[in-house]
Amino acid sequence: MAAFFLPYPFILGSIPGWYDLQAGILLGFIFFLSQFACFFALQKGDASMVTPIMGSKSIFVALFVMSFGLTGTPSSETWIAVLFAACAVALIGWPEKGGKICKTAIGLGLVTAAGFGLTDSLVPHLAQQSTPEHVIFIMFTTVGGMSFFLLPLVDGNFFEIRKKADFWMFASCIPMGVQAILMSMAIAFYQVPAEANVFYACRGIWAILLASWFGKHIGLMEGLMTKPILVRRMLGALLLIAGIYFTPLS
Repeated sequence: MAAFFLPYPFILGSIPGWYDLQAGILLGFIFFLSQFACFFALQKGDASMVTPIMGSKSIFVALFVMSFGLTGTPSSETWIAVLFAACAVALIGWPEKGGKICKTAIGLGLVTAAGFGLTDSLVPHLAQQSTPEHVIFIMFTTVGGMSFFLLPLVDGNFFEIRKKADFWMFASCIPMGVQAILMSMAIAFYQVPAEANVFYACRGIWAILLASWFGKHIGLMEGLMTKPILVRRMLGALLLIAGIYFTPLS
């Protein structure tokens, strides 16, 4: 994902300044630690339990922006949209009755959501004090560089060739990289961290639709969900749509 940001300095025709380095490294460090907590949360608990907790990220963004007086203070309509989005993600991703509950995973999930929320709330504030492209470039370069420190934690041989797994892994990097560029541009350039996260939460709807349609071809059983789960996810999707409606676009 970090590789997608490498062209930034060449496009601008300039090199990052001292403030760009400070701001970018700080943001990258927070983002990396948040990803680290996310992986541990997924290791300790099921994704179906951790994912809904991540929906609280939009609330953390709004709270941090308001509490610290950062750029992009949310309006009353944005607050409604944020709460709708958080509730929607919980409804869409909450596990079935009797699912395994792990307090450690829940705690790490909240730490992850808070870390990502802090990152998104700081990006427009720090980026607008300098050159946004350079700050974002340093941020993701820092994340990419720090990722190499995780190699000793890998089980087995990291450089072993796994044809099918490697293909899908690299293929998934493309949409993730494009998503990272678009989200960083929306937040850093247009200073709408809370609003951007409401729209970002819509991935929950796409996850349901794609998993139900495409999942059958790769062995997923999303299309065989029980009626209570189907109703809950449909309610979550409606809340997301309502959240988008309340999000101010001006």
